[in-house]
Amino acid sequence: MVRYFLFCFIILYSSISFAQNKQQVETDTIIVTDTKTKEKGQTIFQDEMQNMNAVSLSDVLSLSPGIMIDEGGARGDTTFRIRGFSSSTIPVIIDGISTLNPYNGQSDSSAMLTGDTESITIQKGYSTMLSGNNGMGGAVLLTLAKPKKVFEGFFKTSMEYDDVFDFAAVNNILSIGSKTSKFYIKNTLQYREIDHYLLPKSYKAMQGSIQKDRNRLFSDRTDLKNTLIAGVTPLDGLDIWLAYIYSDSNKGMVSPEVSSVYSLWGWNYDNHHSISLHGKYDKNKIKLNFLAFYDTYDNSMSMYSSLIHVDYNAPYRTSIYDEYAAGFSINGSYEISKAHIIKSAITYRQDNHIGLSEDSLGLEEDINVTENKLSFGVEYNYKPVEKVTLSAALGFDSLIPSNFYSKNNSFNNQLGLSSYNVEVINRFLFAGQLGIFYEFIDDNNLYLTYARRNQFPTMSDRYSTQLGENLPNPNLKPEVADHVELGYKGSLFDMLYIDTALYYSSVSDKMVVMEVPNPVVPTTQVDYLMNLDKVSLYGFEFLSNIYILDYAEIGLNLSLNSYNIDKSQSKADVMTYYPLFSGKGYIKITPCEYIAITPVIEYTSERYADIYGIHKLNGYFLAHLNINFLINEHFQIDFSIRNITDELYETVQHYPLKGRNYTLSLTAKI
Repeated sequence: MVRYFLFCFIILYSSISFAQNKQQVETDTIIVTDTKTKEKGQTIFQDEMQNMNAVSLSDVLSLSPGIMIDEGGARGDTTFRIRGFSSSTIPVIIDGISTLNPYNGQSDSSAMLTGDTESITIQKGYSTMLSGNNGMGGAVLLTLAKPKKVFEGFFKTSMEYDDVFDFAAVNNILSIGSKTSKFYIKNTLQYREIDHYLLPKSYKAMQGSIQKDRNRLFSDRTDLKNTLIAGVTPLDGLDIWLAYIYSDSNKGMVSPEVSSVYSLWGWNYDNHHSISLHGKYDKNKIKLNFLAFYDTYDNSMSMYSSLIHVDYNAPYRTSIYDEYAAGFSINGSYEISKAHIIKSAITYRQDNHIGLSEDSLGLEEDINVTENKLSFGVEYNYKPVEKVTLSAALGFDSLIPSNFYSKNNSFNNQLGLSSYNVEVINRFLFAGQLGIFYEFIDDNNLYLTYARRNQFPTMSDRYSTQLGENLPNPNLKPEVADHVELGYKGSLFDMLYIDTALYYSSVSDKMVVMEVPNPVVPTTQVDYLMNLDKVSLYGFEFLSNIYILDYAEIGLNLSLNSYNIDKSQSKADVMTYYPLFSGKGYIKITPCEYIAITPVIEYTSERYADIYGIHKLNGYFLAHLNINFLINEHFQIDFSIRNITDELYETVQHYPLKGRNYTLSLTAKI
């Protein structure tokens, strides 16, 4: 694979000379953008991702205040939380398509490579109501990059080395595109291979742990992603394109806990296909968007009893997911006048999950679920005066199960039943939000928003038995959240940008795990998920950039967070993995136009690892350094050091993360 990318680089280098002689036939020029936007939410563009060496979605999300990344865990996934809301309540939407797993509503944000994106917008609480259901905690909106020139190319290769300068990982991006007056096409290929990583030198093995030294067990993985976009612009204002995305994550065995109690899980495969047809009409006062898509998700996970069983590839159970999601959406807006704009959308999605298990008796279907989700959304924007915008939105979501079947359910088998059939009920939800936006000076906005959002429980929440340890609750109710936010976003004197907010969220009917008598053995107990708790979350977020002439830039983002557990039937005393303070700052020094030096620091305070407040994770301080060498408009060399102080830290208990490491990157673009 590395040889392939080196070959592609030679081709790209040769193309630069060709392109330089063809400048006169370009139909468009590159649009330079920055993070200053009047839209609700923070937008991060591709140039910033590259300069900060942000390879995956989790890397990008870590650039925003109020977002915590949870790296590690038995499944080996990297998840995220926005203002305390888990990623299952926050859809990750790529050009209108939610990419969350149909069964458990999760995604591995470290496996979502972002080299094919134009921008990523992060919305918190108050978020779009035109992209379908399940946006209780916000939304993450990804826009795929389209070509802008007759011929353009981008190539970047990054080599990572560990603390003793052994090869640790490689990441490659190759993108080639072309745009004419009537047609465009772009293909982006991304490949990342992680050989290993080292734990910090201060790591000491716990008695009984199988992690004996710094070389993290089973830390190798590969991720491959290919994105193809092809489109036509036959008429002025009309754009029609086809998009195909293929991703394949090969995680192998998941790194186990570094404690005396650990689990051994392995991913056999995890891949995702997405094909979609898009149409966009934007002319005069009318904007229309059409989308139809079909996605498949396939993965297999195995569980092992010991390292010996791993060596002999003898799992005691293998779980296989075979899933698809298909649907369409139509949305549009009409500018009635300069003071009145109305937007509306209809979205339909069908999710299907087939779960199979494999043991010594062979492969057997455990569960087959099909559900239909239909959503309507309407938004009205009114400007009573030039500087003030009033926004109101309503949403309606429905969940209509059309098929459910589960064979060999753990409890029903023991009760002598041949199959597990449940009577599921249809669910209907209403959502709404209001906002007042006041642009008191150009590019300076004050806003006050309220949003009432909700969340359908996932298939896993309702049906999973967790290998016999959980009693399913098919008719779990949705969770409901009310969000209030007061914020300011603006630029002053072309040298200061600020984005800050005070927020308050109240969550009712919060799902919580209770222990109930086992229906098979009443003297024992099993877990049962119920809508019982209520919690309030509130805090302050601050993001700023100061631009000092052309020589320096100072950036800071921080969040202060707190909460109240208003009602807890599970006797929870604290929220897990919820730090009261987190922040990140940098100084970008540009002594000349060819060099940029950016030291970065970040800090996260201590937080609890269990709901009873017994176990705590220590706060941690990290320091990094990025150096960019701009050779010319086509070539750039980057060097970075991560975790300079070799800090031993965790974001999930018993899953320590990598120590000091070095990355060298070469970028070529035309």
